Formats: sequence, structure tokens, C-alpha cells
Amino acid sequence: MIERVQEGVYLIDTMALGVRKFVAAYLLVDEKAALIDTGYASSLGVLLSSIRSAGLEPSMLDYIIVTHVHLDHAGAAGSLIKTAENAKVIAHPRGIKHLIDPTRLVSSVEEIYGQAAVHFGKVEPIPPERISGVEDCAHISLGKLRLRFVYTQGHAPHHLCVYEETNSLLFTGDSVSGTYQGFPVFVPPSVPPSFDHLVLIEDLKRLMMLEPKLLMTPHFGVRQGSKKLFEDEISLLNWWKDFISSEKEKGGDIKSITDAALEALVKKFGVKVKEVPDYVKVSIRLAVEGMLGYLERSATKG
Repeated sequence: MIERVQEGVYLIDTMALGVRKFVAAYLLVDEKAALIDTGYASSLGVLLSSIRSAGLEPSMLDYIIVTHVHLDHAGAAGSLIKTAENAKVIAHPRGIKHLIDPTRLVSSVEEIYGQAAVHFGKVEPIPPERISGVEDCAHISLGKLRLRFVYTQGHAPHHLCVYEETNSLLFTGDSVSGTYQGFPVFVPPSVPPSFDHLVLIEDLKRLMMLEPKLLMTPHFGVRQGSKKLFEDEISLLNWWKDFISSEKEKGGDIKSITDAALEALVKKFGVKVKEVPDYVKVSIRLAVEGMLGYLERSATKG
């Protein structure tokens, strides 16, 4: 499940939870090799076979970079390093403790997803000596491919993006909305538990200044970079915040707010609710919960 984007850059469809074109990882191959994000632990087999399809053995990976520790991005990292025995895991410093001991992370996921969390696979801990934190604006070189790390903590406090400077490629993590091929709805990345609306707006403005040619998104695929794309992302977030805030003020419960948000969001993009796949409905529900959490925290601070 791998396709070449351009020389030395590959998109891997991790077949997350058995769904095509839902969660992507990216493989970069030059003098050194790096994998950006890993998908769920249950996607390990697909990940390994895809790496081999690109002509590499997992032991040839030099870096496994996780944009953040949410399980659809880093869940397979602990299992992968057992085969990729020469790779160093690179993460935001605030995410390292969760990679070393994923107990709290897994418990949080089980609270949100309940029994469905079993489908994400077993999250293996990563030995501390296999992980390095990376500073904002730090670089690593793979050869001609040169990676810059950019802290983007609106989606989560342990989130970073990766900017490949030679080809102006931005590996976004969840700093941009999720959209799925063949289904033109953009789902805001406002997931619990730590989403910060104002910080994410600043993240997007900072990323826009990089003027990336291509955005390599995890949900899902490659998008053409432009100033308008980032402006549209900011506009969507502000609309989403205002809509959820308005529904909250009406006194609705989580279900009624989610139902209203689902209908409003899909209508905005010209889609009918009955056409929405279940996995997209889950993404929208999480986006509602994360924004509600942000609004509640903001009210408390105020």
C-alpha cells in the first residue's frame, strides 16, 4: 500500500482499521531513510510490507519521526523499532514520556473509544535510549533531503510538523483539517484532550510563511500548498468555533451538539448526512468534543 510521490518520497496507506485512505505515513529515502508517522499498532504488518516494497528493509531506517503521540500517528512506533533496530525515534520533548510509558495514553484512548480501542492494536513502550527529543527549528539531513522541525502545538502540546526544505514539502501532522479522497468534507483537527484554538491559528500562520509547495497530510494524502489553503483552514476553524459555541449556549447535550455540527459541516461542503462514512462521523464527533473542551477551559480562564 505504497505510492511514490516524487523521487525519494513515498506515501504509505496504513489501511487503518481496515479502511483505505484513512491514515497515511510517509517514507523518505536518500542517503539515509526516515519514516514520518507510523499509524496504529494494528497497521504494523502493512507498514513493514510497504517499506519493503520501496526496496528497504526496516533495519535500514535511520529515523522514525512521530508528529505527535496520538495512536493513529505513533501507535506502531514501539513495535516497529523491534524490527527497525537501527532507527532512532524522534519526537517533541513533551511526547517522550508517553512513548516510554504509554499507559496513560492508552487509558485516555480507552475512555474516548471504549471497546473499539482494541482495534488500534497493542501499543509497545519504547526504551528511553531509542528516543530523542527535537528542538523547534532543529534540522536533520538525509542527504539532499533536509528536514526542519516546526513546533505546532495547537492540536496537541506534543505536536510538531516536518518541513523538507529542498522540495518545499510540509508534513503537516494534524495541524490541518482531515479530508478523505472521494469524500469532500474537511474535518477540523480540534480533538480532545488538549486542543487550543488560538494556538492552532498561530500555527497555521507560521506554516503559511514557509510557502510549502505540497502538504503531506495524514488524513489523507497530498494537497497543493497555497496561501489560500491556509486562509481557508483558519476560516474553517473560526466558523467551527463559532458554531459549536452557539450550540453550546443553547444548552444542548453532547449528542445534540454533535448531531447539529455533523449536519452543518457536511452541508457546508455539499454532502448529505446519510452519505457520511462511519469513520468520518467518529472524526467529526471528536472534533466537537475537542472544541467543547477548549471552550470550557477558556471560560474557566476568563
